[in-house]
Amino acid sequence: MSTAGIGFEKLFVETMMGLAPDPGKIRVDGAPIDMTDIASNKCFSLSFASGMMPGPFGMATILPELAAITKIQMDLIYKIAKYHDKLDKVNRPLVLYVFACALGVTAGRLLVQKVGSRMIIKALSTQAAQKTATAIGARIGSSFVQRSAGRWLCVATAPVFALLSKRMTEKVGQYADDLFRQDIDIEKIEV
Repeated sequence: MSTAGIGFEKLFVETMMGLAPDPGKIRVDGAPIDMTDIASNKCFSLSFASGMMPGPFGMATILPELAAITKIQMDLIYKIAKYHDKLDKVNRPLVLYVFACALGVTAGRLLVQKVGSRMIIKALSTQAAQKTATAIGARIGSSFVQRSAGRWLCVATAPVFALLSKRMTEKVGQYADDLFRQDIDIEKIEV
């Protein structure tokens, strides 16, 4: 693995975790399904509105749109964790795992091991976390390229990308809820 790849992974993970909410200010707004529904509708609206901007103006909205959607999804993960009284268990590998599952990145499964009714979350310094961060970054980069092309055909693509944002947020909520329903142990492994 090149040093450029490692630098990108660290930048990506730090940026994503920088979007995490202040744990003291998290407010639970109902059951996880309700919070997921609200968050997914916000993402749909945000993505649709951003996607309607044509040409170069639309291109300028892509990064802020992706950051805002990721922020809504991070908030959702933390709210669901708080709902299940597991806010203290939220860490980088766990967040990477939820995003990896929602994006269909199989490398995310390397971060978690199910033992009986417990989920063991492995430390971020493992190769699995680096591999997962790279795969998630590649998926988000692909999304950026797709959205760039779509900004020139905004009337046709805005609803499609909005629906994709909504579905992704629904998956984030579902995987977070499934994860936080279980007992979680954090395993410190230094590789």
